[in-house]
Formats: sequence, C-alpha cells, structure tokens
Amino acid sequence: MVQLLTFKRFHTAEQAAEIITLLQEHHIPVEYEEEVLLDKIYAGQNFDQRHLVKIPAGYFSQADSLLKSQIRVSLDEVEPDYYLLAFSTEELKEVIDKKDEWGDYDYALALKLLEKQGISYSPEQLKQQGESRLDTLSQPQALPLWWLVVGYISPLFIFTMIPFTLVCSLLGIFIGGFVYLTKKTLPDGSRVPAFTAKARTQGKWMMVIVFVLDVICWRELISRM
Repeated sequence: MVQLLTFKRFHTAEQAAEIITLLQEHHIPVEYEEEVLLDKIYAGQNFDQRHLVKIPAGYFSQADSLLKSQIRVSLDEVEPDYYLLAFSTEELKEVIDKKDEWGDYDYALALKLLEKQGISYSPEQLKQQGESRLDTLSQPQALPLWWLVVGYISPLFIFTMIPFTLVCSLLGIFIGGFVYLTKKTLPDGSRVPAFTAKARTQGKWMMVIVFVLDVICWRELISRM
C-alpha cells in the first residue's frame, strides 16, 4: 500500500474538501485526516492548521502545479484591507523565498505586487529559489540540550510513586524514540530525517540507557518496600 504524506494543511475542513475534490478530478490519490493535536510534539508544528490533505510523495509536484494553475490573481479584485497589501518589499520577497509557509494565493499575489513595483522573477530564478529552500528545509536539527537532561533524569520520577510522574519516568524512551525515528516531509514530497546523525545516535542510546535505568530504579524501589 502506497504511503500517503501530508501535502497541504488547512484551518477548516471545508478548505481541505475543495482541494480534495480538485485532486480527485485529476485522478490523484488523496485522503483527508484531522490531526489530533496531542499527537504532535515536534517543534514548529502549526497547530492551527490541523485539517490535512494527504497524497503519495510521487504526486507532490503534479499536485502543486495543478493548484497553482487554478489561481487567478487580479490586483483590482483584492480586498483593500487584505494583509499582504501592507507588506514591505522585503516582506513580499520573503513570501516568495518561503513559499511553503504561505498559501498558493498569497504566493501568487506577492509575485503580482512585486511585479507592480518593477521586481519580477524568471522561471529559472523561481526554480533556483525553490531548490535553495529545499536545501534549507532538509537540514536536520541537533538534539536540544534540555531534551537530553529531561530524558536521562526521567527514571528518577519512579521514586515519587505518583501516577503521573511514574509515566514521566518513560520520557527518555519516548524522546529517544522520537529523535531516532522522526522524519519530515519536504514540499517536493521527499522524506528526510528530522534530526542529525549524531542526534539520532544519541536518541538510540537514550532509549537503551533509560530503559536500563528504569529497570534499576524499579528494582531499587521494590527492595525498599
């Protein structure tokens, strides 16, 4: 079975439904999912956009081109108070540089607004910017120091004998597993590790060491009873 990855995120189910209908009309496999907020703990996650449209990775480029082809932007029809109209030239350029953080309409409108100022992009420039952005997004992150500290001291919570903190004693295993296994989906559909090789090694060893420490702490606690 082909794995489906998050292609777009929306604030409402209705917005997601429109895109799903369009993709289905062009025979692109698609699935809707409403994200459970508590299941997502990765830094930088946009919790406001929890209505997901998921498609196979191999269709990302086709679907992206399809969505962009549906957008028609006329500066005369833009609402006078639309927030992008108040953006400076540099802010509009940032929308182009980081198009993955903006909607397709905002991206197209930013191009129009810059063009009105005499600033235009060739297809080659836009392609180069897209590739540069992919390189930036694909960079893995290091393991935060406080995750290491919390992970390794978590077995000590066993000695509190409080139900909630007993669960916290497993934090090191959860953190280690998260760092070791987590991947992120890039705008082109490719999947890359979210953390550096060093961080993933640390995560693997954290799982093993914290498990051993949990066993030792439980034995010590039981021997005191």
